[in-house]
Amino acid sequence: MKLNEVVVLVVKAINNQVSNCLRYNLNCLDPPCITSGQLDVYGLRNYSTKASFWRSIDSIASKYNGITIFKGRFGVFKLFLVHSIENAYKIENTSIYVDPLDCEYVNCIGVPKIHSLRLYLEGSYSNRVILRMNIVTLLKLAITENPYFKECLERFAEEPFNEKRIVHIAGCSLGILSKHRSIYDILFNRYPKSISDALRRIPILKGFASTSEDHK
Repeated sequence: MKLNEVVVLVVKAINNQVSNCLRYNLNCLDPPCITSGQLDVYGLRNYSTKASFWRSIDSIASKYNGITIFKGRFGVFKLFLVHSIENAYKIENTSIYVDPLDCEYVNCIGVPKIHSLRLYLEGSYSNRVILRMNIVTLLKLAITENPYFKECLERFAEEPFNEKRIVHIAGCSLGILSKHRSIYDILFNRYPKSISDALRRIPILKGFASTSEDHK
């Protein structure tokens, strides 16, 4: 599979997992973003296409694991992909895979030796890891804190390579952070004057700074 196809699928899967966390009122402390048991839902129904997907995930991880997505005042934040084969759990009569801890609240069935992917945001300072959080968990918390973020995520998941959607979700994220000044002050040396100012400090999104001005 092509890199952009894999990224689009994973982003859609993350959005769906976050929606399921909210729908079933789950804690979602460390759920998978996607498993091989969910690939049928995304149109990958035969062995060869599923195998191609996981090969592509491994290729992306080998090239981009640990990519810096944000340099803050007190550390560097990186993205990590973790592909594993594990004994997983899903909600009975669904294709929704969950953190095993949530099986205390919903009826689950075990699925042995299944491919799964998790994404983590990891923050480190002076080579010491100070934060490591599952992306699904983080996004679920963002929506719980600010319900409007759900629409931001859904719009981004529709077209994750669309410049306007990228700038929009970056703006939504900045809006959430601005309501928590203590966290904001940890991340930024000074208060950004605009979304474009904030984007210039994020290596992976730096190129979209001018776009944010164009779409005001």
